[in-house]
Amino acid sequence: MFLEHPPPARDTAPVDSLREALLPGLRRLQPDGGLTTEPAQADALDAVAEILVLDLEMSGPNARMHEVLDLGGVRARLAPGFPEHDAWGSRVRPRHIGNAVPGALKVVGYSPRAWKDAIELEQAIGRFARLAPGAAVAGWGIGQDVAFLVESFRRVGVPWPFAPVALDVQPIARGLLGGRGQVDHFNLGHVADRLGIGRLGEHGALADAYAAYDVLVKLIAAVPLDSP
Repeated sequence: MFLEHPPPARDTAPVDSLREALLPGLRRLQPDGGLTTEPAQADALDAVAEILVLDLEMSGPNARMHEVLDLGGVRARLAPGFPEHDAWGSRVRPRHIGNAVPGALKVVGYSPRAWKDAIELEQAIGRFARLAPGAAVAGWGIGQDVAFLVESFRRVGVPWPFAPVALDVQPIARGLLGGRGQVDHFNLGHVADRLGIGRLGEHGALADAYAAYDVLVKLIAAVPLDSP
């Protein structure tokens, strides 16, 4: 009679260490995606297999008054190295451009000609929801992005499809780089430049999402992810 040997136990130490490294950036979300002021614990990632590193460009700072003009996201596995699975982004056609802040439009380079191929908000949000359902949303200084994303889902009547936890890369960068003197301004472009990360462009949503993703990968690559 042949005895079946149980499969060897999976070494979870690197994954557990990864979650601990992400802890400074974890924030609890409300069920509808609203960002709370409460930090999340590492076990908030227990049921999360992926992250969606995102960026949004808006027509102004007020999520109730202004609109998303551009959004993009990079889908990656929540594992050492954050292997990339997918990415998508698109410009979004505004409906109330008269409410926009002129400075915000200048930053994103908005013009009717540049946005002639933009898609409607319903189409953009539907596609974004399918990009990484159940993932933890992540990004750089993520508060405003999450607020606009939640409001956009509310406007089109689509339930929040992501995990009730967000990951802000900026506090992780502050914790790992702030004491070394190599970074003195913690905006995304400055940190990416100091880490030697080439960028696809500035103030394009998908380009900035990739920049935040690349910064996260490089930061965590410098952290030992093994058992003590």
